[in-house]
Amino acid sequence: MPPAKTRVLFEDREILVLHRPGASDWTLVTFADLTFRPSGAAFWARGAAEKLDLDAIGFVAKRENWYPAASVERAAPAVHAALKPRSIAYGYSMGAYGALKHGRCLGLAGAIAVAPQVSVSPADVPWDTRFHRLHQPSLHQGMIVTAADLAPFVAVLADPYDGLDWRHARMAAATGRAHLLRAPMTGHGAIWLLAGSRALEEILAPALAHDIAGMRAVLRARRARSGHWFRLMGRAAARHGHDRLSETLWQRAAELGMPAALIEVERAEAMADRAYRLVEAGRPAEAVAQCRRLVAIENRPAGSIGRAGHVLLKAGVPAEAEAAFRLALRDRSATPDLHIGLSLALGQQGRGREAIEVARAAHAALPRDAEIATHLGHLLIGAGGDHQAEAEAAFRSVLARQPASGQALYGMSVLTAGRGDLPKARLLAQRAVFRMPGNQDALAWLAELQLRLGDATRAARLFRGVVQSDPSRASAHAGLSEALTALGRREEAVAAVRRGLAALPDDPMLRARLRALTGPRSVPARLAARLLRSLLPRLAQ
Repeated sequence: MPPAKTRVLFEDREILVLHRPGASDWTLVTFADLTFRPSGAAFWARGAAEKLDLDAIGFVAKRENWYPAASVERAAPAVHAALKPRSIAYGYSMGAYGALKHGRCLGLAGAIAVAPQVSVSPADVPWDTRFHRLHQPSLHQGMIVTAADLAPFVAVLADPYDGLDWRHARMAAATGRAHLLRAPMTGHGAIWLLAGSRALEEILAPALAHDIAGMRAVLRARRARSGHWFRLMGRAAARHGHDRLSETLWQRAAELGMPAALIEVERAEAMADRAYRLVEAGRPAEAVAQCRRLVAIENRPAGSIGRAGHVLLKAGVPAEAEAAFRLALRDRSATPDLHIGLSLALGQQGRGREAIEVARAAHAALPRDAEIATHLGHLLIGAGGDHQAEAEAAFRSVLARQPASGQALYGMSVLTAGRGDLPKARLLAQRAVFRMPGNQDALAWLAELQLRLGDATRAARLFRGVVQSDPSRASAHAGLSEALTALGRREEAVAAVRRGLAALPDDPMLRARLRALTGPRSVPARLAARLLRSLLPRLAQ
């Protein structure tokens, strides 16, 4: 049988919508994930649609845009005209958001959403920072998924042990219109349970019948015979330190057809997972030992070595981190975070000039990468001197493409304050804080600007939040004390410094602040306090 001819239903600057006619009496509507891009007649899950000869419509995003409502609404009439009487949406991650958000608009009868986000807006999900940098207010007004958006039947598949994914899934279920399906220990890779045309065919049959119990039965049966399931379970076991169990699970994955090379990648990634868990648990020596074993493995993936480098940085061994990043960067598929990691490792060793040169070289090689550009910009700010113009150019290059980049806005705020325009600097800092909820550097900087502009009340509130989140930040303790002093609350100011010294007993800035507050208010003491105020902007950076 010749392949069905695919036609374009709709296209604009954000999305492409394709229709592949098929023999099924219903239509599968797929939404591609974050990485899938238009390429001829390709759309996400097309391979399965062809094997099953399904009537299929594929939405493909032209960038990481989460299928803007305005574009989908313009596409809706053409989609309505092409749909068969029954229809179901299917998507993963960003695509799962599309399947949820646009079910009602497109007139679909059902949806299967695998590991979805219900929004990437910082205002909607401040606790999930993975995609905040990709949120665009102009495209994403009213972004969060609501009951009014959903198709009549919705099933959400996610890992209940993945804190972020499960929280999104529960928010979808809280609309009252979505059923939850569990995919334990799969992480954000829950989609692997449905890999292949046979798996998709099995799950679609009960989904079309709106039979959630039937879908659960299919998933239980698939776990028993899925090589991907045992592969992912092996990684989860290794991540928790259960090495013998992980090897048993990987052996079963191999028996079910998983390639040996893929299992070796999982083994390396699991070692990196374990190292990260150890360092987060306050066991840096064990984390370092795990990283050393990983680095010593032959033909290990560059990404795993890079992850080990970041763990080594966190564990306080920057020289070993440097070696790991240099090793990973030999791979042609090296990612931007490896360049940033190498730069950070050099900086932690007091080799600031080399750190800047590494960042410069990375920016020259990857000029459109926002994280490298903003990293370079902040390094240049820290270097002072005549680097400010170069720093501004780096930040502006990012903002030209991503106007909502929090790190670029933060950097521009610091530069603007350096030129004396504090009101504009505060506005930029407020935008940065909105784009990066929970970023303590940006919050501390905004608090300092509020204090310098005379709003000690807001400054105190911000500094207090920073201190609670990061008690090791001496400048925040000092800033809180300064704000309380400005409010005439001297005893509280002294108490704030003492709390800081309890966490950081040898910090010279806090000791100086305590002497200034508790000693005689002589002229030298007042000068010391004034000097401290002048130093705070730099210390907050």
